Amino acid sequence: MRLSNAFFCAVVFMAVTLLLYFILDLSSTSPNGQRKQAVVSQGTPEEMEALDDLEKKVEKLETSIQRNREIVVSLQGSLKSMLKYEVPLLQEKILRDQNENKMKSIAEKVTEQTNDAVPTKEQESKLVNRMSSPLSQVSSVKRRNDSSACPAETWTQSASDIQMFNVYDKLDFDDPDGGVWKQGFDITYNEDQWTPERPLKVFIVPHSHNDPGWIKTFEKYFEDQTKLIFDLMVLKLPLNPRRKFVWAEISYLSLWWAGADETQKTTFKKLLEDGQLEIVTGGWVMPDEANAHYGNIVDQLVEGQEWIKNHLGENVVPKHGWAVDPFGMSPTVAQVLKWNNFDAMLIQRAHYSIKKHLAKEKSLEFQWRQNWDQDGKTDMLCHLMPFYSYDVPHTCGPDPKICCQFDFKRLPGSGRTTCPWRVPPRPIMPANVKERAETLLDQYKKKAQLYSTNVLMVQLGDDFRYDTPQEWDQQYQNYEKLIKYINGEARLNTRIQFGTLKDYFEELHADVTKNSHKFPTLSGDFFTYADREDHYWSGYFTSRPFYKSMDRILTARLRAAEIAYAMALAKDQKASPASISPAFNDPLAKLVIARRALGLFQHHDGVAGTAKAHVMSDYARKLTKALANCNDVLSSSLLLLLGSPGFTPGGQDTELLPDEFFDVHNKPPRKRRLRVGESGQRLVVFNSLGQAVDRRVTVLVDSSSVSVVEEGTGKRVVAQVNPLWEAGSGQMSLEVYELVFRASIPALGVKTYRVKDVKSGGTGGEIAVLSTVEVFGDSDGTGISDGDVTKPFSLHHKSHAQTFSLESNNVQLLFDGKTGYLQKYVNKPKNIKLGVRLKFQKYGTVEAKDKSGAYLFLPDGPAVDVVASSNGSTTSGEPSSPVIRVIRGAVVSELQVILPNVLHIVRLDHTDTPDGFSPEIENNVDITTTSNFELAMHFKTSIDSGKSFVTDLNGFHLIRRKMHSKLHIQGNLYPMPAAAYIEDAEHRFTLLTKQPLGVASFSSGSLEVILDRRLDQDDNRGMGEPVHDNVALTKSIFRLVVEQSTSSVPERIPVLSLTGQMMAQSILHPPVLLTERSPSNSTKHAFVGLKEDLPCDVHLLNVRTAVAVENDQGGNVSPFGKVNGEGAEKDREGPSALMLLHRTGVESCDMGMKGLKCQPSTGSLNLKEAFAGVFGFPYGEEGPPSPLQKGTLLPVDSSIRLNAMHIRAVRFPLI
Repeated sequence: MRLSNAFFCAVVFMAVTLLLYFILDLSSTSPNGQRKQAVVSQGTPEEMEALDDLEKKVEKLETSIQRNREIVVSLQGSLKSMLKYEVPLLQEKILRDQNENKMKSIAEKVTEQTNDAVPTKEQESKLVNRMSSPLSQVSSVKRRNDSSACPAETWTQSASDIQMFNVYDKLDFDDPDGGVWKQGFDITYNEDQWTPERPLKVFIVPHSHNDPGWIKTFEKYFEDQTKLIFDLMVLKLPLNPRRKFVWAEISYLSLWWAGADETQKTTFKKLLEDGQLEIVTGGWVMPDEANAHYGNIVDQLVEGQEWIKNHLGENVVPKHGWAVDPFGMSPTVAQVLKWNNFDAMLIQRAHYSIKKHLAKEKSLEFQWRQNWDQDGKTDMLCHLMPFYSYDVPHTCGPDPKICCQFDFKRLPGSGRTTCPWRVPPRPIMPANVKERAETLLDQYKKKAQLYSTNVLMVQLGDDFRYDTPQEWDQQYQNYEKLIKYINGEARLNTRIQFGTLKDYFEELHADVTKNSHKFPTLSGDFFTYADREDHYWSGYFTSRPFYKSMDRILTARLRAAEIAYAMALAKDQKASPASISPAFNDPLAKLVIARRALGLFQHHDGVAGTAKAHVMSDYARKLTKALANCNDVLSSSLLLLLGSPGFTPGGQDTELLPDEFFDVHNKPPRKRRLRVGESGQRLVVFNSLGQAVDRRVTVLVDSSSVSVVEEGTGKRVVAQVNPLWEAGSGQMSLEVYELVFRASIPALGVKTYRVKDVKSGGTGGEIAVLSTVEVFGDSDGTGISDGDVTKPFSLHHKSHAQTFSLESNNVQLLFDGKTGYLQKYVNKPKNIKLGVRLKFQKYGTVEAKDKSGAYLFLPDGPAVDVVASSNGSTTSGEPSSPVIRVIRGAVVSELQVILPNVLHIVRLDHTDTPDGFSPEIENNVDITTTSNFELAMHFKTSIDSGKSFVTDLNGFHLIRRKMHSKLHIQGNLYPMPAAAYIEDAEHRFTLLTKQPLGVASFSSGSLEVILDRRLDQDDNRGMGEPVHDNVALTKSIFRLVVEQSTSSVPERIPVLSLTGQMMAQSILHPPVLLTERSPSNSTKHAFVGLKEDLPCDVHLLNVRTAVAVENDQGGNVSPFGKVNGEGAEKDREGPSALMLLHRTGVESCDMGMKGLKCQPSTGSLNLKEAFAGVFGFPYGEEGPPSPLQKGTLLPVDSSIRLNAMHIRAVRFPLI
C-alpha cells in the first residue's frame, strides 16, 4: 500500500511540475515561438527596475524548474530500481515467510526493510518539502548501507573517540622544550604500579630497516649490506632459541633466496616455524602512504605474499603490519591490512605534537577506524611509536642520551657510528650490569607511562643494521646479560625478553582481556608529518613529478595487460579445457617483472621522489622495461581476443605497437607517427574498465587529408586534424599532424579503426575536418606571421582581446584575453555559472640553515604570481602578454598558452558524455634553468568554502581538511594522489589529477597545486644532494568537474559524485591505443568483453593471474597449477586469477547525467552473469586478496555482496 502511495505521489508531482513549466513557457514566448526581448528604450526608470526584478525572478524560477526536472528523472530511476529490485525481493521473502505461517513478523520485517522504498507519512511530507531543492538532496532518506544505490549520501563521520580533524582544531602546535624528551614532557612513575602479580612485560624487538633504494640502488644495497644481514641471520639466531628478529621487505628476501643454498633456506624456514623470526606485513616493500595509489598498495602486498606462498609455504602468514619509515600515515593502509585479516599494526612517523597529545592521553595504542564506519567493522589495532625516530636512541625511552648508550653497535672502536651526545655505550660486565640494567629499566618504565597497559614494546634496530658479525654479537650478547639480570631480580617486577610483533601483540591481547581494557577508537590520518620545529615533510608530495607521472602510466598499463592476459588465457582454456600451453608462461613472466618493478617503486623513497638522482634513474629504467613488457603482453593478448589462431609471446612481425612509448627512461614519452598511406593504418583500442566508454583518441599522422572508419561496421567516424608546432622553432609543421576522434568501446572491449590517407587515393571514410587556428599575441617565437604558408589550415592572427571563449553545446569556458587564463565556467544545460580564475605562482625557500629539499617544503613566504616578461624570462610584476593559440574543431577545442616555464593547455571535448562537461588541463612544465623554484597552479573560484577543503587518500576515499592559520604554509599542504575539491551550499569545484601532487586551499574558494620543484640544496634528511634532476616538459594532466553542491555539512563524510568518480577512473585508466606493425592474421574487428556494463559505482580494480609455479631463482614462472575446486574439479591443473572489485562511495547518483549508460549498484553482483562473455566462474572463493588467506566458496550462482567503500576479492579458475 505504501509503495503504491509513493508511486502515486511521484506521478502527481511530475504532472504538477510539467504543468508549471508549460505555463511559464507560454507566458514567456511570442506567438512565433521566439523568446520575447525586453524593449529597453521604453518605460520609466521605475518600470525598468521592476522589469529587471521580474527577469531575475524568472531566471530563478527557471533554475528551480531545471532542478525539478532533475528530481523527476531521479524519481523515475528510483521507482524503476524499486520495482526491479526491492519489490521482487520483498515478494520472495513474504512468500517464503507465509509458508512458515509468520505473517505477523512479516509485516514488521517489511516495514523495517522498506524504509527507503516506502516512506512513512512523515518522510513523505519531508520529501514534498524538499521538491525544490537540488537533485541529490532528494535522496537523503536513510538507506541500508549494503544495498542502497548511493549509500554514502547519508553517511556521517564515524563515532570514534578520537577524530584527528578535531585534534587539529584543539592543539596549539607550539613547540615548548620538554626537557630530555625535547618534543614531549617530563615523565615520572610510581614503582608501586608494578607487582609480582602484575609485572611490567617488556618485548625487545630487533629489526633492520632496509630501503629498497635510497642512497644506493636496490641491487647495490643488497650486494653491500642486505645479503650479509640474511647470511648472518641464519647463522646467529640459531645460537640461542630466545633470540628474535622481524623482517619486512619481501623484495630483498626474494633476491637473497635466489642465491641462497639449501642449508640457508632450511634454516630460514626453521626460524620461521620456531617463532624466532617473523615476517611482518610481507609486502614487496614498505610503501609510501601519501602518493601511492591504493591499487598499487594492494598489488605489492599480494605480490609479496604470493612469493611467500610459492617459496616458504602456506603456513607462513603475516598477521602484523610494520611501517616505521613512511613519512606520514594513511588509514588506507590500515584498511588494506584489515581486508587481509591482519591482527594489528605498528606505525612511527606522525607529527610530534600529535604524538605528544596522544601520549598524554595514553592513546598511543588505538583502534584505527575508517571515517565512514559506524559499527567498528574496520577497526585495526594500531601501535604508534612515541618518539622522534625508530633508531635505538629514540626507542628505549624519553632520553636519547641514555638510550644511545644501549646501542652496542656504537661501542668505541666498532666503527664510525657513535653517540652524538658524547656518552658512548659500555660493554655489559658483572661489575656494571646492575647499574646499566637499572638505568635502562628506568627508561623502559618511563616509556611505559605513555601506554595504557603493562605490556611494552622496545624496538632495537635502525637502517641496514646487523650487517656485520660484530653487531649481531654486540647487540644480542650484551642484551642477553641485561635480560638475565632484570629477570633474576624479583624486586624489579619486570619480565623482559626478545620478541617479535606476534609475541608482543599476543601478550597485549591477553593483558587487555584479563583486565577488561578497551582501546580508544581513532579516525583520520597522520598528514602532514613534521619531525621538528616547522619542518613539515610536504615537499615530497610533489618531488620528482616526472617519475610520479611514470608511476601512474605504468599503473594503468599493467592493469590493462593483466586483464587482457587473463581474458586471453580464459579463452584458450575454454577452447582447450585442461590444456597446458607453455606459450602463456613467457607473458606471465613479463607481467611478474612489471609487477615487481611497480611494486618496488611504491617504496617510500621511490614514488615519494626522495632517493638520490642515480637511484631515481634506476627506478625509471625498471619502470621503462616494465612498460615494454606490458605492451608485449597486451599485443599478444589482444590479438588472441581478436581471433588470431595462436598465442605468441610478442616480438613477432605482427605485434601491436603502443601509440605512446618511452625510448629513454628520463625523457617524456613519444607518440608514434603513423604513415597512413592508401591502404591505411589499423588502430586497436582496448577499454580495460568495466563500463563502456566514449573517449577522445589522439594519434600523429603524416597527412592532413585522412579519414577514420570503424572496422567491421564500416561506420564513418567524425574526426579532426590539428596542426602541430615544431619544438624549439615554434614553426607549424607541414609533415606531421594530430588526428583526433572519439572511440566508443564496450566494457572490457576492443575495437579496431582504420585511418586512411584520402589524398593519395584511399576511400571509405569521411575526410577529417581541419581545425581552425587563432593566434593571439606577437609572432616572435611562434613561427607565425602574416606571410607564413599555413595551408591546409585556416589561421587567423589576432591582437589580444579582452576576453575570448571555448564553447560547446554544453559548456562555455571564458578566458582572459591578455593572459589566456581561465576566468569562468558555464554549464549550459544546468545553468551553472562559476567564476574560476586560474594563474601560476611560484615559491622560493627561506634564508635559513635548513631550506627546502626533496622532503621538506620551507617556503620564503606566500606564493607570488608568475608572469612572462618582455624578454621571455619568468618574473613577478606587470605581465606582458604571452602567445596564445586557440584551435577549434568538431571533436575538441583547445587553448595553448606559451609561458617561459610551462606550456599550458586547456581542452574542451565536444560530446554529451561526462567528458564534455569536464575540461582537461595539461601543463608541460620546464623549470630546469631555475634556482630554488617551486611552480604552482592556483585556482580562485567564487565558492564560499571558508577554511574547509577535501583531499583524497591514495585514490581510495576522501578526507576533510581545514586551513589552520596556526600552522605554517607548509603545514597546510596535503597529498593529492587523485582528487581534491572545495564546495559551498551551491557549487562544488573538483580537481582530478592523473599524477600525485601536493595541494592546499590557503583562502576561501581557492585550490593550489604544486606542479614541480627544483631545489639547490639538501634538506638534511639523509638524501644528501639537491633536487636538480628535473625533466624538461614534465606533463601533468587534470580534469575540472563543476557541479551543483549536494551538501557541505561537515559531519558528512566527503565522497566524489558519480560524475567525479567516473572521471577519476577515466583519467587514470584511459583506453589503450596500439597500432599494427604489419597486417595481422586476426579475424575479428572487435571483441565485446561484457554484455552489460558493471554498475557505475563498481570499479574492476584488477584481474590478476596467479603465479602457480616459480623457481627459486625467480625466473621460470607458470600460471598452471593446482586449483582448489569441488567434486570432479577438485585439485585439477589449471590457471586461476584474483579478481578485485571495488564498490566506491558516491554522493549523488545523478542518473540524469548525459552519456551515462550504466546503473548504480544494488548491493550485489552475480559474477556468472556479469562476466559471462569472458570468465566462466564454475566455482570460486571469496576472501582476502592475499593468497595466504583462506576464503569461503562462492554460492552456486556466484553472487557476491558489494558494500560501498569495500573491496571484494574472488579467486576463480580461468576457464
